[in-house]
Amino acid sequence: MGVMDKDVSKYYRIKVFSAMTSVSVRTLQYYDDIDLLKPAKRSEAGYRLYSEEDLLRLQQIVTLKYLGLPLTTIKEILLNADFDVLASLKFQAHTFAQEAQRVRQVSSLLEYLATQMQDNQAINWASMTNIIKVLEMNRMGDQMTSKYQQQMSNCELGKQSDYQETYNPDTLFPIPRAGKRQEIGVDQENPIFQGFDCWNHYEVSWLNNKGKPMVAIAEIFYDCHTPNIVESKSLKLYFNSLNNTRFDFLAKLQQTVTQDLQERVEGEVIVNFYPVNSDKFTNIQRNLTGTCLDDLDISCEEYLVNPNLLTTHDNQVTETLHSHLLRSNCLITNQPDWGSVQIDYQGKQIDHAGLLRYLVSFRNHNEFHEQCIERIFMDIMGHCQSEKLTVYGRYTRRGGLDINPYRSTHPVDMQNIRLPRQ
Repeated sequence: MGVMDKDVSKYYRIKVFSAMTSVSVRTLQYYDDIDLLKPAKRSEAGYRLYSEEDLLRLQQIVTLKYLGLPLTTIKEILLNADFDVLASLKFQAHTFAQEAQRVRQVSSLLEYLATQMQDNQAINWASMTNIIKVLEMNRMGDQMTSKYQQQMSNCELGKQSDYQETYNPDTLFPIPRAGKRQEIGVDQENPIFQGFDCWNHYEVSWLNNKGKPMVAIAEIFYDCHTPNIVESKSLKLYFNSLNNTRFDFLAKLQQTVTQDLQERVEGEVIVNFYPVNSDKFTNIQRNLTGTCLDDLDISCEEYLVNPNLLTTHDNQVTETLHSHLLRSNCLITNQPDWGSVQIDYQGKQIDHAGLLRYLVSFRNHNEFHEQCIERIFMDIMGHCQSEKLTVYGRYTRRGGLDINPYRSTHPVDMQNIRLPRQ
């Protein structure tokens, strides 16, 4: 009789475990030999007995291996005392969602090219290059290893948040702009746009020198060419760390926040604090300016970004258009981001129906707010060749924060309106 007879249903011999998971017996034996996955117990006869916890560990190994991580790295991750299974599962789920998105994008482009060839039409070589780009960007290897380790060790996303009781600037998490900009073809040395990122935070609180709680609304501006942006959840955690911190003067709080943000974005930051009843935030602009595209009676079938939906007419115009149908998903958490976008341009008239379909195609796209607005800007410039262009996004708040990127071909003054949805 084996030692596990009393609860044998919870344990599986290696052949059964192999059949259940399609992982070969030889591979399981190898994982045991290198201490990557040791069976929970052995029977008196020496048979390996695997538990349901071993099944979870094997899932982690197989998934991380599929994502391109070498076994040595996987072993380091799983043996780390700080390893968080929940955070790992969420990261993997998000990564596979991105993978599925890329596969669907390639599939749509291939179908499009096949239809062109079948109809004896000229090949759209831009679509061909997009296929190559998507597949090249989809390589895992060292990039995935670095991304996984960075997100699991440095970032609070995907984890249950432990809110800091006192001031802690280390919660701020900077994210470089360069990677995504390279992906959409922005010349890092001579970018074609200017602009800024504007944040509003409606849940600011701290203690005065007598310990009395104070509240305010924060307005934050920084130039769009700072090397980094700040991850939004980390900014919320940072402001929460101020809740039980005393500041003798509001100016001291403003100086502290400004300095901390400037160190993370590596550029100048403007921080303003306003009373909660300030006219600046009680006065709501009912709508964006220009013609609203949302009343167009169109059919929509694409929900992954497709810039080929953008077309122009021959007539030259100067016009302002807007839509409230912009919806994308956070690059890390996959949570939906709802936004309104205003487009001012001069040049060949953009087909309105195509533009609206293009904006709708962001619906299942995963990027940060700033990256979506820059992608819209670059796609319009590339496909419509506008002489002048401004793209302004106003997003609804999440976690007390709203983010409002502004990109333009010409210099602009920093502005901050507030729409009804905000």
